[in-house]
Amino acid sequence: MLAEPQTSGHCSVVLADTNPEFRQGLRSLLEFSNHHSQAKCVVVGEAASGAQALNLAVDQHPDLVILEVHLDQSWDATVDTLVKLKQLRKAPNVLLITDHSEPEYLFEGMQAGAAGYLPKNHIVTELFSAIHTIELGHIYLSQDVLSQFFYLFQSHAQKALEKCQRLRLSKREQEVLKLLSRGESNEAIANELFISVATVKSHFTSIFEKLEVKTRTQAIIRALRLGLV
Repeated sequence: MLAEPQTSGHCSVVLADTNPEFRQGLRSLLEFSNHHSQAKCVVVGEAASGAQALNLAVDQHPDLVILEVHLDQSWDATVDTLVKLKQLRKAPNVLLITDHSEPEYLFEGMQAGAAGYLPKNHIVTELFSAIHTIELGHIYLSQDVLSQFFYLFQSHAQKALEKCQRLRLSKREQEVLKLLSRGESNEAIANELFISVATVKSHFTSIFEKLEVKTRTQAIIRALRLGLV
């Protein structure tokens, strides 16, 4: 779920990347743009790990987190950070950046709630277009990865259906799981599906058992891994 579109002309940003020199370069690029554009990007913090990025998001309430795909040397850890960022009460938009174009990370990252995906070698030419697009409430994908994304999207639907059938997820459980992956609360899911909160909790019990997980975050990550949402 994307955060509300920004209309103030100011965008607060957290930079999350393991390389301090890259973070400094990104900060300098944003500061340079501030002197040549009406739209201002204010860096409110830098993070070298997922835990630091989460803490900054809680403390600073940024509009955008620019998140490196291999922030914690593991894509699994990055997905976990992304999911937790999107579960915050004031969830920021997240722009994923990477040294390489990796289709599996691209699609899974977008499923987990990222608002954009940008290879690092396109940052100088595309970063501000990406930020502006995301501020307007839209998804941004670099031209280099668009065709990969749509190919993965086309193949995803059939695989998801087959996996749901193997796991014996009911249609209602699939609906609950999709809403969960969007970061919705039990109350919001109940309102969306016109069922009680108690029924939502009952569906979660069944979903957790079938996915062999114990928490909401684990369920989201497991569903992403299996291509269920």
